[in-house]
This record gives sequence, C-alpha cells and structure tokens, in this order.
Amino acid sequence: MRRHDITIDVSEAVGLGRPQHVTGTAYLPDRLAPFRPIILFASPGGGYSRFYFDMHFPGHTGYSEAEYHTGRGLIFVTMDHLGVGDSSIDLTDDLRVEHMADANHAFMRTIVQQLGEGILAADFPAIVDPFILGMGQSMGAGVTMVMQGRHGCFHAIAPLGISAYHTCLPQPSPEQFKAARDAFSFSRLTPLDQLQIAATSQHVPDFRYPFHWEDEPREIQDQDMEGGYPLRRTSPKFGSMTVPRCAVAMMSPGYFTPEVSRITCPVLMGYGERDTSADMRREATAFFNSNDVSVFIVPRMAHMHNFAGTRQVLWQRIADWAEMQSKART
Repeated sequence: MRRHDITIDVSEAVGLGRPQHVTGTAYLPDRLAPFRPIILFASPGGGYSRFYFDMHFPGHTGYSEAEYHTGRGLIFVTMDHLGVGDSSIDLTDDLRVEHMADANHAFMRTIVQQLGEGILAADFPAIVDPFILGMGQSMGAGVTMVMQGRHGCFHAIAPLGISAYHTCLPQPSPEQFKAARDAFSFSRLTPLDQLQIAATSQHVPDFRYPFHWEDEPREIQDQDMEGGYPLRRTSPKFGSMTVPRCAVAMMSPGYFTPEVSRITCPVLMGYGERDTSADMRREATAFFNSNDVSVFIVPRMAHMHNFAGTRQVLWQRIADWAEMQSKART
C-alpha cells in the first residue's frame, strides 16, 4: 500500500471569499482487485481527522481501515472536511454543511480525474470507469448524504453512525438519553452564532459510553478521550482540534431530510449495536427514492466503529457490498 497526501484548492466551489483547500490521503493498493475498480471516499466524524481511517497503536494491530480495503484491491481516499484537520480552518465558525459538501465534492472530482488520467501517483495505472463509493462516519456520513443529494456524485453511499431521521447519542440511562437528545433542536436556518459546541455538549452526560464498547483496550480509549471531547485540548493524530459549528445542528430532527429524500443510489446504513439511531431498522424508510437500501448492525460495537473489537466485521461488509454493487452496475 502506498500513501499520497493531496491538497486541492476548493475556493471556487464554496465561494466563501477566501482561499480554501481540502487535504486528503489516497491509499493505493499494491494490486488492484480483478473486477471493476472501486474508489472508496471516506469522511471522518466530528472531532476526528482523516487518520481515523488509518489508526495505529503500539502493541495493537489491525486498526487501519485503509490497510484493510487496499489489501482487498480497493483504492481508499480519506479527506479532512473544511474546518477539520489539515484542511482550511480559518473559516471554521462560518461553515454550513453545504460548504463542506461542496468542498468535498470538488476534492472528489479532482481525485477521480487525476486517477483517470494516471497522474495522481507515479507507476500507478490510469483508472478507467471506476465504481465510486462515498462513505462517512457520523458527521462525515451526514456530509456524504448531503453531497449525494446535492450532486449525485457517487454510484452508492455507505453512511455510518448517522440517522436520516434524528441523530442522538446513546446514554447509560433513559434520563441521560433524553437530556442529550433534547439539547439539539436546531435547523438549517439557525444562525451559526447560536450553535455553540461547548455549551451544547454540557447537556450530554457521557461521551465515553456512546463512543466506546467496554471490551476495547482502555489505553486506546484513553488516547481518544483524554484530551477532551468534543472540543479537544490536545488531540491524537486521528483527532481534530476544530469542529465546524454546524455539526451541532446536524443532531437535530429532520436535518438531512432535504437531501436524503433525493437520493436514488444504493445505500448501506451501518451501525454499531450502540449507536446514534433510536430505531436503526426504520432508517431504510427515509430513502424512499432508492430501491436498494440495507441496514447492517454490528454486535459489540459503539458509535466510533473503528475502535471496536468487531470493526473488521463492518469493514468486510462494506467491501463485500461495494464489490457486489460494482458488479451489478458494470
């Protein structure tokens, strides 16, 4: 597997009046799978960077989703949203989800073009007629749905750890769950200066419980949580010190309805056993213009899927599903 960090100017796509860029990493397999090439674009959740998909911990193995998918011959591309990680962060508090989606779309189109022309990396073949899958975790899943609803840019999407109806963080008790759920009652029209991450997060009693299953190594959980969340005082490589304000509103009921209702491509909704949908099996009904919607629930997995001991169950399902979809649409 080869890694290539790439920065793309997206200023024109977002129209914010200042230069803006999206930075990502392309993970290229040593050998492509022997079927229609698959390019999988992955977007991280709030408080995380693109390296959530390529985590490494001393004394532990098998935490890199990028290594898993490239090992199966897929091209795996991760990207930091605007306002996150190595992408432009100077306008973080001014971003709306539409800006993030349009920026990611511009980044994606450029990467697909470079792969098609064979210029993204030396000695890597040109990728002709690829099957393009959009995948996101949590906030990244929401941005992926908005991208698809606005641009129809993917052949299929895999939103993970998000609700098409109302994203809510699970909590240890019903009373705590209600407190966390009721703190988010915003909309696309809510002024950005009313979306305060620090203030809203005070109504969420527990972040470790929804994010991490109890059997995950404690030292790995601590690397994620010890610097604070959602606003990190310090951050591991897979984290982000910045989170766009609009992420607060994304946890409000009906937030993604305009775009979800327009999605016609195949959809794979992926969840951990303890995750952000109050009724995971109902989620498929939100995509009423798609005739191919699956819901997959992984046992012993909490919201931050790639920390779970069962993470490779989800990765295998995504890769198998992508291969099936690519062959069905050859």
